[in-house]
Amino acid sequence: MAKSKTIRVTPNMLNCFKTLKEAVQKLPPGVLKKKASFAINYMNRTFKGEPQPRKMISCPGDRPIVG
Repeated sequence: MAKSKTIRVTPNMLNCFKTLKEAVQKLPPGVLKKKASFAINYMNRTFKGEPQPRKMISCPGDRPIVG
């Protein structure tokens, strides 16, 4: 794991994020779309520099990620 807690958001990452958001919007309703939407929201908060959940090793399986 990196020593720095800073995540650098490059223009390429922002373009990928935008593409991912567009793809998620086109998913049919269901569990996958719900999980993907939670992931998008989590990434968006990360890119804005908001604090992340402490001691979280992986994404929760069936509930939204809360920061």
